[in-house]
Amino acid sequence: MLQYDCKDFIEWGLKMKKKVISIAAVLSIFAGVVSASSINGSYKGHSIVKVKVNGDYVSSDVPGINLDGTTMLPVRAVAESLGANVKWDPDTYTAEIAPSPTLKSIDEIAKHLKSYNIYSLDYHTDGSGYTQFIAIYEGLFFMGNEGKYNEAIKEIAKQAITLGTTDFVFADIMGQTISGVTEDARAFFNGKLTESQFIDTLIQEWMDEEGENEGENSQY
Repeated sequence: MLQYDCKDFIEWGLKMKKKVISIAAVLSIFAGVVSASSINGSYKGHSIVKVKVNGDYVSSDVPGINLDGTTMLPVRAVAESLGANVKWDPDTYTAEIAPSPTLKSIDEIAKHLKSYNIYSLDYHTDGSGYTQFIAIYEGLFFMGNEGKYNEAIKEIAKQAITLGTTDFVFADIMGQTISGVTEDARAFFNGKLTESQFIDTLIQEWMDEEGENEGENSQY
């Protein structure tokens, strides 16, 4: 018959207690990892990761995920949250990130366009990838200065290409506007459109009440 003294029994008990505590700690850590990885849900078998840029959560149709320890997020979501523009070329399967215009570049363009009687510039984006370059003409359209503001339109279109905006708007002091798509401007400067064809792509909008009835969305 085996006999144990009290001291041996106490030491055995302490060893078993340490093992139980160790196993419980491992299980607790494992549970914590599982809980943390599933706290935001999953997407196609991968844990969703929330991403903040400058204190704000990045919004995207496809969420950020953890892939082999690396956070993966759509490039457009990240770029646009930082104020950059993303262009997709389906022919080369290439995503191009271009920085938005800086205050310095806008200032330089404003100095250049003063010779075309442009006294105010603006750059607008709605956060979805749509961007707009707006130039205000110091005068009135259709007052015998067609040749001068035609040259201004072409210069504004050229600057819209430089800035990489989606389109451009040329407005006079009464709120009448002539707008165009930057891709059409690029086609013109690349020789794919004649000047008259480019002018035909421009849209004239009348902002006053009478003009809305007579000429809104008419071709320029």
